[in-house]
Formats: sequence, structure tokens, C-alpha cells
Amino acid sequence: MPGFTFRQLTSRPLADGRCRVVLDVAWSEQKKKLRAKLPTGVRTLPVHFNAAAKPGRIISTRDPNSSALNERLTSLLSDVQKTFTLAETLGQPVTPEQLHALGNKKEEAATSAAEVAPSAEPTFAQLYQQWKDEHPHSTPDALRRYQQVVDHLERYHHGIKLAQVTRAVFIKYTGHLQGLGLSDTTVVQHVRFLRNCFRISELHIPSWLTMRVRFGRAVTLQQDELGALRRVELDPVRQGYLIRERERLLFQTQMLVRDSDLRRIQPHHVTAEQWPGRGTVLVLSFHQKKTGDQVRFPMPPLAASIWQRWEGKVPLISQQKRNEYMKELAQLAGLERVFVRVRFKKGVPVEEPLPLWRVISTHTPRHTGADMVLWGSYGDQNLKEVALGHLAGASVYGYDTLTRYGPLLLDAWARVGATAENAPTAAPVLPGVVGNCVVPPMAVRPVLTRFVG
Repeated sequence: MPGFTFRQLTSRPLADGRCRVVLDVAWSEQKKKLRAKLPTGVRTLPVHFNAAAKPGRIISTRDPNSSALNERLTSLLSDVQKTFTLAETLGQPVTPEQLHALGNKKEEAATSAAEVAPSAEPTFAQLYQQWKDEHPHSTPDALRRYQQVVDHLERYHHGIKLAQVTRAVFIKYTGHLQGLGLSDTTVVQHVRFLRNCFRISELHIPSWLTMRVRFGRAVTLQQDELGALRRVELDPVRQGYLIRERERLLFQTQMLVRDSDLRRIQPHHVTAEQWPGRGTVLVLSFHQKKTGDQVRFPMPPLAASIWQRWEGKVPLISQQKRNEYMKELAQLAGLERVFVRVRFKKGVPVEEPLPLWRVISTHTPRHTGADMVLWGSYGDQNLKEVALGHLAGASVYGYDTLTRYGPLLLDAWARVGATAENAPTAAPVLPGVVGNCVVPPMAVRPVLTRFVG
């Protein structure tokens, strides 16, 4: 009986990294050992080829065209076996030329198919479009970041396809990005995009397609710096955009929400509740985008004041613009304290001393609010972690825990506000309706006029 072995020629890969697959046939004819190497018309990446697999599975499903390629190999193997069966029935010998003719026929068919219908494998630009179609409500910043990844991939290798992203290519590509001076937190965006591409293509996400990232210390403001931001005089006509950004910053600081969650707050997320000994309290209730956990957070007076001015609608702009406006506002407020920004590149921390106004961003309010809660609670680290949602089993994410920790958070903010000096009096806030939410009189308690954070 003849022997059959599929083998890949890796010594001379094509420009896209794929290598030809051939069928080795060995048999005996009149006590002479004969061999033939047959072309199959199949080309695939080495990582997708498994000669030890059963027929029909030799090309891994990670190859987008695995079904067609495996069918081509199975068909050729079947034709060769039929040739030997027929020759044995007729008592005729099988010649290498007969077998080569079968292989050449498959090779010609594959070439003709490639000329008529180019590879259907989508480009990264097309995969990005599919991702956008799946996420119609993505922020402009998320879209911009992934578009930058697509542009980087195209510049790195024109016409590169997902099937070409092997482990070796991935390592070289991340090295290329790091060679451009990009930080690890930027490179990880490329990793996330590639993982999404595998998912969209319904392919197994390789275990090596991952990256661990370390982050530097978050930027936080001190009480006097937060007060300076609030007190800086702005022209409502020329600098209205900065006034709106200041409101977003103060609201985000008091509510300790991420920028992604600030964008998702709707009027029905804020309701008025009756708390024993405290009267009516506004409570923000929604599910976090990052974790999916339910957030139930009491709204301090200043945040309630801002919420009423917004009439239940957060004024939204892109995160990129927010970062730009925050820096402009911080520079006008004179925030020149030196902050040592640490970015990790190739896992190594790189320090860069910069004035505070240059490093402030949409991440700053959340961490600043956490520090204010820590200060206002006399150093209660537990309460700080609760406010950030970092403490498992003891967070404000729930009705029972809100009753326990909510009053402590409001007390902490009241103590922070009571220490403020020279803070301007906020515009009076009258009870009224915000969206479908009633704003209670407690929103205009005297603490509002003294609060800086």
C-alpha cells in the first residue's frame, strides 16, 4: 500500500508569510521504491498547519479559509487513492507522472480561483468597520484610538491581514511600537484591537495575544488646587466652554465616576430618597460600564447644584477635548506644582517632571475625589476604597451598603467643604424638577456655599 504524507515547504515562504503544502507519496513498483512530491495548490501560515491531524483538519480553523483548503487536500488525497485502486484492479503500474498530473490539476484550479476571486479575508480596516457596527454608541475617543491602530498596522506592513499575525509577527510588531517611543498603555490598545479582530472573525484568540501593563501614580489635586480651579474667573462669553468643563470636573470629583460613566448618566438615573435623620437625598443609580456593577451613590450638595443646572443632561464633548480644556483651565488657575509623571516603556518606568496643569486629565477628578473622601473621613482608607468600588463585599453598590456608607460619604464631603476659605458663593439653587427627579431643599444648605471640592 502506498504511503501518504502532507508536508509544508517553509524554506521559501510567500511575501505574506504563507508556505506551500505538498503531498509526498511513497510506493513500490516491481520491487522498486518510488516517490513523488505533488503540488496541492494549498498555502497557509506555518502556525495553521498540522501534518499529524486527521484528513480534513490539517489546516487549522484559525485560517479563515480552512474549510476550502482542507477540502482541496482531501480531494487530492482521494484522487490519488482512486488512481492506485484502479491500477491494482487493471494490473497496471502507477507512474510518478500520473500522480504529478493530479497535483498540477489542483494547483491550476487554485491559481485560477485566486485570479477570479481574490482572497475574501477582510482587511483590518474592514474588521474595524465591523467593530464600529457592533458598537454604534462608541465614543469618538474609542473610535479614534482604534483608527490609529489600523493606521499603525498598515504603515508597519502594507496589506497585512489577520492570518499573518503569528506569535513571531506579534512580538516584532510590539517591539516596533515600543521603538517608536509609545508607552505600554498605548501598546496595549493595539493588543485589545487585535483580540477584537480574532473575536469578530470567529477565530480562537491566541493565548499569547496578551500584554501586562503597569501604571504610574494617578494625578490628584490638593484641596487648595481644587479651590483654585473653582475660584478662577472666567468670561461667560469667551470662555463658556471652560465654565462647562469646570462643572463637569467638579461633578465628576464629587461623584467619583469615570469619564466613561459620566457620559452615560441619564435623568432617570437620579432619584430622591428619604434617609432617616437626613431627609431627602439625591441618589445616583446606574450600572458601571467597566465592571457592570450597580452604582448607588449619594449626591453631595455641590453635585446636586450642578445636576440641576444641567437639567438632567450632562453636556458631552470628546474625551480628547475634555483633556485639552482641563489643561487650559488648570493653567489659568496657576497649577504649577511639579508632578513627576511615570510612564512604563518596555516595563521600565520613565520619569518626567512636569507642571501639574500639563498632566491633569479626565482620570484626575475620580482620584481627587477619593483623596478628598480620605481626608474628610479622618483617614478612613476603608471608606475611600468603598467610594471607588475597590473593596469587595463592602461597597456602595447596593441598597443595604448605601444606607451604611452613604451618610459617611456625605459627612466626609461636608468636612472638606467646611475647611474651605475664600470660596465664592454658588448661585442659589431652588427646589425644582430635574428631568423626572425632584431636587430637594437640602441641595441649598449652607455647606454648598463653603465647598471647594
